[in-house]
Amino acid sequence: MIKQPKTHTVTEEQLINEAREIYAGLVMVEKKCIKSDKQLAQSKVELSPRQWQALVSLHRTLLDAHVDLFLASQHPSATPILRGLADKHKMPARMWRHGMHSFLELLRQRTPGSMEFMFDFIYLSSSIITLLLESVLDFRETWVECLGDLARYRMAVEVFDKKDRELWARVSRYWYNQDPDRSAENGRIQHHLAVLASPDILQQIFHYTKALISVRPFPIAFDSITKLIIPLMNMPAQEGNLTTSFVTTHGALLIQAPVKEFVSRANMFLATLRNEVSQVGRHGQQGVQLMSCNISAIFQYGSKYGVMERDFILKCNPTAEDRLAAMKWASSASSAAIYTTYSDLSSQLLFRASSLAFHTLIVMLGQVGNPNMYPSVHISIAFVWCLTLNPAAIQRLEPLVPWSLLATYLNTLFDPDTIISKIEDESFPLLDDPTTQQLPEDFLIRGQAWSRVYYPERFFEGAPTEDDRPSIEGHSTEIARRHRCLWLGVRIATVCSSYSS
Repeated sequence: MIKQPKTHTVTEEQLINEAREIYAGLVMVEKKCIKSDKQLAQSKVELSPRQWQALVSLHRTLLDAHVDLFLASQHPSATPILRGLADKHKMPARMWRHGMHSFLELLRQRTPGSMEFMFDFIYLSSSIITLLLESVLDFRETWVECLGDLARYRMAVEVFDKKDRELWARVSRYWYNQDPDRSAENGRIQHHLAVLASPDILQQIFHYTKALISVRPFPIAFDSITKLIIPLMNMPAQEGNLTTSFVTTHGALLIQAPVKEFVSRANMFLATLRNEVSQVGRHGQQGVQLMSCNISAIFQYGSKYGVMERDFILKCNPTAEDRLAAMKWASSASSAAIYTTYSDLSSQLLFRASSLAFHTLIVMLGQVGNPNMYPSVHISIAFVWCLTLNPAAIQRLEPLVPWSLLATYLNTLFDPDTIISKIEDESFPLLDDPTTQQLPEDFLIRGQAWSRVYYPERFFEGAPTEDDRPSIEGHSTEIARRHRCLWLGVRIATVCSSYSS
C-alpha cells in the first residue's frame, strides 16, 4: 500500500504574509508595465521580435501575480478581510487595465508587425481568465466581460477573412450574454454589443440607446452614437432607406437640430415606414428595436437634464412652433388639444421625441392582423402602462397617445384562445406553457430602467440563454403575446379611469 502524502494546514498568518508578498511583487511589476506601455505609446520606433517577446513576458508576469493573489485571497482558510483584499484594491479592474488592455491597444496600433504577438497574448490572456472564471467565482461578471473583450480584440484584427471575423464576433457576443442577469442591465456591455453589431446600423443604434437608459447606464455611448449618426446626416435625404431615415431622425434629436429639420426627417421616416412596414422582419424584432430607440429618445437618451428623467411633476407643454410643426405631420395621433407651451428646450425635445414614438406606433397599429407588429405594439403598450403608474408622466404624454386607435387594435386581438380571466386578473398573465413565459421582445427591453416596473420579481429567473431560445416562434408564443397586450390594455384602462375620477 502507498501511504497518502502528508498535508500541512495553512495558518491564517501564513496566508496573510503570502498575500502581502504577492501584492508587493505585483505592484512592482505593475509599475514596470505602466512605464513600458507609456514609453511605447510615445515612441514610433519599430520593435524587434525579441523586444516584443520581452514585453509579452513582462505582462504575463503581471497576470501570473494577479492569479496568485486571487487564489491566495480566495483560499478556504482565508478570513473575510483577506477575501475582501482583491475587491478593496480593485484588482480585477487593475488586472484588465494594466495587465491586458493597455498592452493590447499598443499591439493593435502596431499591426501588422505585431500581429503574431497580439494573437499569442490574446490566447494567453484568455487561458488565464478562463482559469479565474473556474476558480474565483466572486468576480464572474468581470471574467465573462474580459473574455468577451478579448474575443472582440481578436475580431478587430481579422481584416481579411470575413468568416473568421464573424466567428470571433459570435464568440464575443456569446461571452457578453453569458451572465444575462447582469449584462442586460450593464450599459457598458450594451455598448460592446453595439460595436459588434456593425455594419447593421439599426442594431447598433438599438444597443447604443439601450446602453444610455440601462439600469447601469454607460454615458460614453452618447459619443459613440453621435459618431455613427453624423456622417449619415450629411447624405442627401432622398438617398436614405428606412434605417437611414430613422437613424438621422434620431440624429436631429441628439444634436438638438432646429424643429424644421427634425420634422422634415421625421416626415421622411414615417412615409418610408408606411410603405415598408409590412416588410419589417426578424419576426417583428426590428419593430421592437425601432420603438426601443424611440423610448430612449423620450428619456432624452439618459440625460440627467431630461424632463422625464429629472422631474415627473413638472408640467410642460409644446411651444407654438413645435405644436404647429407637429400638426403638419401628425396623422390623427390624438384628438386632444394642447394649448399651453413648453418653457424650456429639454421639454421641447421631450415633445418631439414623444411625437416620433407615438406616430411610429400609429403606423404599426394600422397593420391589423400582421403578427410581425405584435411585438412592437406589445412593448409600446408596456411603456404606456409604466407611464400610467406615475400620474405626472402619463398626464404629460397623454395627449399624444393614440388612445382610440389603440383600443380598436386591442379589440382585434380577441380570439377563441383568449382566456378572459387571465386578462382581467391583476396578476401578470402567465400561461401554462413554460416556453412562453418570456417572449423574444422581453429580452430586448430587459435591463432598461423603465422596464423594471413592468416585469414581476424573478420574471427572468431560469430563462433560456440566447443560444437556447428557438429561432422560430410557435403559435403558442403569439397566443401569449395577445394575452399580454390585452392584459396591459385592461390595466391601463383601470388606472386611467381612477385618475379621471
